[in-house]
Amino acid sequence: MSQRREHSPSSIMHPAASTRIAQEARRDRLTQEALADVDAGLLVDHWAVQAWADNLGTEKAVPLPNG
Repeated sequence: MSQRREHSPSSIMHPAASTRIAQEARRDRLTQEALADVDAGLLVDHWAVQAWADNLGTEKAVPLPNG
């Protein structure tokens, strides 16, 4: 691929590696934020969310669950 485009392999891989590193950093940050929410007790019961989702678009509106 690098030969067809007249670029060095590193000039092709560097942007891909940078993108991957940024994605991993974002994923880690979001995970840490989620764990902090759990530690703070900011949780919503799964079954409450399921009941709310099951009734979307029906006449039996269920209030949005909150944590």
